Amino acid sequence: MTRYRWHIVGHLPLLERLEKDIETDGLSHSYIFAGPPQIGKHSVALTLAHILQCEQGYCYDCTTCSQISKGIHSETIEFRDDGEELGIDAIRDLLNRLYLTPSARYKIVIIERAERMTTAAANCLLKMLEEPPPQTLFILTTDNIRELLPTVISRSRTLHFQTCSNTELLDFLSLEYMDREPRTLELACELSLGRPGVAFKILEDPDMMEFYTMLYRDINRFFAFNNIFERFAYLQDLVEDSHKIGIFLDIFTHLARKKMIEGGSGTQSDTSCLGTGTDARYLALLDKIVASKTALRQHVNPRLLLENIMLSF
Repeated sequence: MTRYRWHIVGHLPLLERLEKDIETDGLSHSYIFAGPPQIGKHSVALTLAHILQCEQGYCYDCTTCSQISKGIHSETIEFRDDGEELGIDAIRDLLNRLYLTPSARYKIVIIERAERMTTAAANCLLKMLEEPPPQTLFILTTDNIRELLPTVISRSRTLHFQTCSNTELLDFLSLEYMDREPRTLELACELSLGRPGVAFKILEDPDMMEFYTMLYRDINRFFAFNNIFERFAYLQDLVEDSHKIGIFLDIFTHLARKKMIEGGSGTQSDTSCLGTGTDARYLALLDKIVASKTALRQHVNPRLLLENIMLSF
């Protein structure tokens, strides 16, 4: 059990480790929270800031807790993910702020999706990590730790976050959404792929629920029927929205893994798509999806990447 009120879905071993770091005065000057998007990394980072800055360990009621929640606490500095690169000027301004006389227990810097930093910005941050100001804590969250500089990683303590199990996510949603039908909550868990942030959005937005349900159904149909013209036509609307492409690839990855574990659908049509020796073919397909995600971040033409995937099974 944890001592503090984290109000986080899952990640109990990581929360216990952070509490041990606090209680034994063993906090690192820099943490990296690595793992898939929408699983609570930023929420854990922000809660840790509350615990460290609040005199009562996150009471939810004091001025400090209120300021951190509103993003206006002078010594808790957040770089939220705005989809843009994080350049060297922002990091230089941060450096100047960190050497001012502190007005709180800590100076805490939270950088969401730290892989957004340019190389110059990351190198500037590295200098701070090598000689951090007193009572300063950096928390970097990342969806892909391989995109961070190895030197930044080596000077930080990395915690690896995983998606939540359906059981722990459903238990949490059942308490948060007591007015919802059990089947609706179960569907949100399934569609979210173990990501609490996605589950919350699905339950709060009927259009989002419909979109995820449609994607899940359509991708299942692709595995069942080898109609390349239908697949290419489907991509027409998809490539116009980069956010939708990311969701599409996440669900595609999940279903490919699920079918590999289950040994395919067991239907004649599934066999015609991937043939015999499906494990190797699914693994090759999964490798191609992972490579495509990386290429998308490098601004490779999304239509070509998706068409290549569609030709692979």
